[in-house]
Amino acid sequence: PAAGEGEKPLHYEAIFRSACTLLLDVASSEHSFLTSFFGDADSFDHVFGKSIFFAMENLEQHLVTSWDAVGCLLLVHVNTAQRDAMAARPVPLLANFFARVQVLVWSRFKAIMEAHVQSVSAFMPSGKAPETAPHYVARRYAELVASLRSLKVASVEPMLGSILRVLWTEVEKLLSERLARQHPTLKHQAALLINNYDLVVHTLAERGARGEESTHFEQLLDQVKTVFVEEQLLADNGKMISFVKQAEPLLVPGAPPEDAAKVDKGAMEHLTREFYDKWKAGIEAIHRDVVQSFSNFKLGMDILKQVLTQLLLYYTRFLDLVKQAFPHGPPFAQYILSIPTLMNEIKHFSRNF
Repeated sequence: PAAGEGEKPLHYEAIFRSACTLLLDVASSEHSFLTSFFGDADSFDHVFGKSIFFAMENLEQHLVTSWDAVGCLLLVHVNTAQRDAMAARPVPLLANFFARVQVLVWSRFKAIMEAHVQSVSAFMPSGKAPETAPHYVARRYAELVASLRSLKVASVEPMLGSILRVLWTEVEKLLSERLARQHPTLKHQAALLINNYDLVVHTLAERGARGEESTHFEQLLDQVKTVFVEEQLLADNGKMISFVKQAEPLLVPGAPPEDAAKVDKGAMEHLTREFYDKWKAGIEAIHRDVVQSFSNFKLGMDILKQVLTQLLLYYTRFLDLVKQAFPHGPPFAQYILSIPTLMNEIKHFSRNF
């Protein structure tokens, strides 16, 4: 709706609040006058019945054409405040009016949110694999939830939470089952999910709208980060990681000698030489790949640190196996990269990128 010339447009919620405030003040004053002057307020319904009918009719006409979930919840918030203000005023007709408004607006809000859920559920991405950058559906979802949570309408909080749980379930299915699976590798699937989950988490945090959704998507984000870290390392260091996982059970303290004999010492030497020759170029390649995978630079650098830290842990475990297999020192000791050297390179990337 438009205001006067040169003034900012007025939203329906602002007009509704002003109209209800005026109605509440005038009706309360009139009710008090009728009671004092005539000894009762029997004629009050006749005086204000048409006014209240008009207000209700106007609201219904607005809601029929409205698809604004935030606007509807704001109307609920306004109506709740008006009901609280009316609590000390014995005007039954107004009490019925505000109760009907609550039911009417909440019913429309539910219908709009159900349409959102159905829209996300029916969304089918194109056959081409999407970029790993945040998808516009995730962005719109985060903005919507942030707006709804920011209103903090306590009177409908349990019902709102139920509706939002259904919505986040459909958004999660869209991201993890229909968008991510268009990518052929787990690493790219994880990158897409990380970008989208991180967008949701940070949008809610920045708007001060943390709720169940924040906790849920933070947990999903942590899980999928772990997947990405492992897949990133497997791409260039898969042989060493597989060797570590296979050899550790054979070289645990107390293991029978025949188990230790199963460890392929030739493969151990080959992996040591290979890592010694390629470790620096490998770290640079990891850096490039990780940074290119994430649209949020800070997020990318945090994940890079996790990847390099996990690489350090795997390499430390590998060297422990070398020491156990060669108690008196391996014949290829000159090809063993020291832990401090690897740590210094990791610190270099942490400081400079």
